[in-house]
Amino acid sequence: MGTMQAATALARGSSGEESRIQLYGWDSRTETWSGPTGLSFSRRTSRRLLRALQATPGRSWYGPVSCTAPGEAPARFFSLIHALCDGAVATIYCNESRTGPVEIVVVVPPELRARLRPDFAFEFVAFARFLGALSEGGALSVHDLIAAAIRATQPSEALVFSISTGLWTSDLDHILSSCVEKIALSMLEWVAKR
Repeated sequence: MGTMQAATALARGSSGEESRIQLYGWDSRTETWSGPTGLSFSRRTSRRLLRALQATPGRSWYGPVSCTAPGEAPARFFSLIHALCDGAVATIYCNESRTGPVEIVVVVPPELRARLRPDFAFEFVAFARFLGALSEGGALSVHDLIAAAIRATQPSEALVFSISTGLWTSDLDHILSSCVEKIALSMLEWVAKR
């Protein structure tokens, strides 16, 4: 997520009060951590994706997500999204990927922060490690960084944690970053209202 720029944007939460969305990311190619990056709900929320999520009869959704960046051809991704008791998780695949997800994203809206499992960081890292997205050393680092980010943020802040697996070409990271933001913002709104 090296292409994301730090910002201090405010987001309007579902309760009408101002809250912040903090995005943290791990790049498995370089084993570097970024964040927090401030996001806004209005920035790239996909109404089409949100409607699809809201219409799903269960707690999981799979489908295509088109993402664009200025001056680039649209890219088609596929995402598998699951609602959890304290957030949502998505695996994002590029259109031609047969090797695994290009990004793994988990979100925790402020409305569910009180329910956040004590083993949240461990479980997310274990899932990413199971999918081959993290090295052993990277997994230990990401666990500690996620735990520290949770402790350092206010309960009124939404959290987004993203792990880039390195399976997407680095010269197109900005398109993937756009897609991650679009999916994360839609997931935050979806699980906050479930």
